Amino acid sequence: MKQTQQKEPLISTPLPDRPWKRLAIDLCEYNKHTYLVVSDYFSRFLEILHMPATTTSEIVLKLKALFARFGCPDEIVSDNGPRFVSAEFQEFAKEFDFLHITSSPHHAQGNGHAERGVQIAKKILQQKDPLLALMSYRATPCITTGVSPAELLMGRKIKTTLPLLETLLQPQWPNLEDVRRKDSMEKQKQAFYFNRHNGARPLPSLRSGDAVLTKLDHQKTWGTAAVVRGESTTPRSFVIETHQGATLRRNRRHLQLCPAPAEGNQLPVQPEQIYEQLPTSTVHMETTLSKAPKTQKGLVVTRSGRLSRPVDRLDL
Repeated sequence: MKQTQQKEPLISTPLPDRPWKRLAIDLCEYNKHTYLVVSDYFSRFLEILHMPATTTSEIVLKLKALFARFGCPDEIVSDNGPRFVSAEFQEFAKEFDFLHITSSPHHAQGNGHAERGVQIAKKILQQKDPLLALMSYRATPCITTGVSPAELLMGRKIKTTLPLLETLLQPQWPNLEDVRRKDSMEKQKQAFYFNRHNGARPLPSLRSGDAVLTKLDHQKTWGTAAVVRGESTTPRSFVIETHQGATLRRNRRHLQLCPAPAEGNQLPVQPEQIYEQLPTSTVHMETTLSKAPKTQKGLVVTRSGRLSRPVDRLDL
């Protein structure tokens, strides 16, 4: 039986204090073409850049052209794709003076802003005229902030194919206090519905030296034994060391806490030894069933592994 990871409460990213300060980037494939999607955390302004090649050099070239138009950001958030963690990209970050932040490996939710930008980009690319659709998106008020991406990035509405009064095209910044208040309220609502829908709850905290098992979303069982070496740079992200000596970075939802080794921080000899010590709720249901008493009649094993005895009823 496939075991699913417990989801933790949603962490909303605070709104930056100005436009183009923090960007999310990701690669997107559509109709056999690859695009670089860039989204501004503050304004939700979106760029969809066609990539003839997906090398790090080509990505750097596209971003340099983008920075020439809007300036350099303070931070760029990406996943751990090989093009983004290469030495060339790190040198680019140093040269253009921005902090490069990566989400936990195999945890797309950690870069949720970029994932949302990719979803919007794919919908735009499906339109008959993608460039017109992109312009319309930039001119349309966002439900989270209440104003359009163009207004928050450039301080003005942009002229589109729809009629618009000339006076409305004059530069005028929206009330940023109202924008922040609405953004905060919408994010609280999103977190509330996400947590309720997924039954999200905080997982037990991990400390350096804790013994854990790992399981990614596509894997069926908790398998690889490891020891926690410390917290990483992003929330709920930990650095672990496996029994084979590999150092990995994993999100908390991909780690199952288990009893610590008897002496020091030495890893157990076999992952199976840790697996046998895990609570019943973390192992396969068939294991639970196999351990249930066979001699007692009328007992029912619930989904959580608890033994339940049917209520005796009177025959009237």
